[in-house]
Amino acid sequence: MVKNLRWISLLLISVAAVSCFKDSNFDFGGKGESGAKEQPARDSSEPTCNTMLMVSAGFNDLSDYLIKDLRELSENYLPSGNSFSTNKLLVLDKFPVSSENYKVDSPPVLYHMYSDKGSVIRDTINVWPANTPLCTSATIKEALEIIKKAFPSKTYGMVFSSHASGWLPAGYYENPDHFEPSPFWSPGVKERGHTIFPPIEPYPAVKSIGKDIMGNVSYAMELKDFAEAIPFELDYLLIDACLCGGVEFAWGLRGKARIVGFSSTEVLADGFNYSTLAENLVGGTPNPIKVCQDYFEYYHQKYDGVNGATISAVDTQKMDDLASVCKTLFEKYRPVIKNLNGYNVQGYFRSSHHFFYDLKDILVNAGITPAEEAQLDAALEKCILYKAATPHILNIEIKHFSGLSMYLPSMGSSYLDNFYKTEISWNSATSLVN
Repeated sequence: MVKNLRWISLLLISVAAVSCFKDSNFDFGGKGESGAKEQPARDSSEPTCNTMLMVSAGFNDLSDYLIKDLRELSENYLPSGNSFSTNKLLVLDKFPVSSENYKVDSPPVLYHMYSDKGSVIRDTINVWPANTPLCTSATIKEALEIIKKAFPSKTYGMVFSSHASGWLPAGYYENPDHFEPSPFWSPGVKERGHTIFPPIEPYPAVKSIGKDIMGNVSYAMELKDFAEAIPFELDYLLIDACLCGGVEFAWGLRGKARIVGFSSTEVLADGFNYSTLAENLVGGTPNPIKVCQDYFEYYHQKYDGVNGATISAVDTQKMDDLASVCKTLFEKYRPVIKNLNGYNVQGYFRSSHHFFYDLKDILVNAGITPAEEAQLDAALEKCILYKAATPHILNIEIKHFSGLSMYLPSMGSSYLDNFYKTEISWNSATSLVN
């Protein structure tokens, strides 16, 4: 993780959030302030509004960046007013008291943010105990259940911003040696990895599902945990975090989110374009594809079209054809895939973190026929609603971009193979690892 932290005051975000009024209509066991703040008037008609939850899991070294994101969010478009029919923007966040101090704990806070006569209002809905990590299934699930009960809506969506490492076991990306029976970062592996993807400094910090650094304990969720945190199907889920743009991730969220937007590579710490995000999602009919487009265009322009970003949006309800095609191809080309030289395949990682490769490029290098490639393309096109990539991201050259990454067993380990077989539902559907 490259650190390039710039302190930004927490007063406008966290402190303002916990000091707002809380009405008894939102009393779900939290410890927020009480008061007479007027809440939305309800009627018996079907809900017509759209609700978005912004999850900002910043109790880590990204705190400054995530606070800046929330400030940018609040300084641009916000839904106006607090009536039953207006669109809703909710925020769930947790930040340290300072960017260098994770010892003094702070509570996760859920609040409603909207505009009222030119002022930004933050109405506290729920405050958890100070020692509660945000990055657990229980906390996020409770927040979503509160929102569903308090804010009946036509659509629900979530934007999740923090660290992440895709489908990998929690903690594995940072310290494989803790999981592997023998040292995984051997000199040979490091040398080969650095030859292809040399580490470079300095670069902006990257968002590397979730992380809370609480004392000497780091809390994070695995893909299964993240899926379990979502108690009802969202209309969209946008992941502002690293390395989540994999087929494993999209398949694992089927039934949890209809449209999933994410990056196959690392995400630079600036993240999504928060100046337009709220307008795209709660300014009218939600448009998660436009959020992905704005994200790409931001980095495409910032780095003169050369460097900066990969992004995809997937319709998880239209992945069955992809699973069927892949299952057939994995079976036919299994011996080749098991021995494939990963250095000839498009990777989406730096240094020796060789766990994320382009799905299509794996199969092309395995020798699929033109007819099989056409079937694969048709299946990808059916479920991928949008994809874009700059020619480079950090020091990675993007020559091939199908829109989805995938594990390559020949560049993994027995431990990862076993985890993949037992914990990853994509493997249950396709038998990549048998």
